[in-house]
Formats: sequence, C-alpha cells, structure tokens
Amino acid sequence: MEIIRKIVHILASICYVAIIIYILILLPMIIGYRPLVVLSGSMEPKYKVGSVIYFEKDLDIKEDDIIVFTMRDAEYVTHRVVRIDNGKYITKGDANEFTDPEKVELQAIKGKALDFNIPIIGYYIYYVNTHFWIIVVIVLILVSEFLLSNIRAVDREDEVALEGGRRKYEK
Repeated sequence: MEIIRKIVHILASICYVAIIIYILILLPMIIGYRPLVVLSGSMEPKYKVGSVIYFEKDLDIKEDDIIVFTMRDAEYVTHRVVRIDNGKYITKGDANEFTDPEKVELQAIKGKALDFNIPIIGYYIYYVNTHFWIIVVIVLILVSEFLLSNIRAVDREDEVALEGGRRKYEK
C-alpha cells in the first residue's frame, strides 16, 4: 500500500505543476491579454509553432501591425497588416509568399498581437484544451491522493489508540 501512496503522491505533484503552469499562462487575462496557441508556421520566425502569444483588444490598426482575426470558419488567424484598402485590411503571414486571398474587415479583428510569446508551451495548452480526458485523469489522481492521505492519517490514529490501549491493559 505504501508504494501505491508514493506513486499517487508523485503523480499528484506532477498534476499540481501542470495546473500551476496552465494558470500562469491564463493569468495575463486579468489585465486584458488573451492567450492564443500558434498552430501554423505562417508567422515564423516571429512566432514559432507551439508558442503561446497574447493579444489585446486594440482596434487602432496600422500597417505593419500584427493582428488576430477570425476567418469564415471561426478559427483565429494571426498575420501582419501589409496594406489598408478602403477600411479593409490586407494581411500576410511573414513566412507566406503571397497576401491572404480575403481582405479582413474591422469586425473580424479580435485585437493586436503583442511582441511577447512563450515558445513550446503551446503544445501543452493545446493538448489539454483538446483532450478532456486529461482533466478527468488529473481529478482522479488528486482525489486519490486526498483519500490515501486521509486513510494514512486514520491508520496512525488507530495505531496510537491501540498502543495506548495496550499500555493501559499492561499496567
């Protein structure tokens, strides 16, 4: 039983670290910065695949700004504004050869991307967000650790009571 407790404790510690990392990634949302995972290489080398970038709601868009906008299929795109034409934005990924085929309207723009990004950690965020079973496993591990730690406490209380009872009996 002790080996199982140790294994569950190690797994729970890993879960705590994973939760803390996730919270730290989301923390900037308190001050208005939204995280976004980079899923394609269209903005490399500025933003590498697997990075987490942040954007803020800022619609004062100028040429050369990097913006986050939605396409028809509601996915987020992060590209650079190369030209503004009659209130519509012509965008292009830094790694792409040509501009995007459609102009971006102001209502599709979610905000401006910040220069700051966190490399690699986006793989973890994306995986957790797309695999619900991970959350279930984390909850099960943490509940197991809680239950096993309480059983251990009860066992020790029984041992103390038993030892105390023997002493009383022996006297």
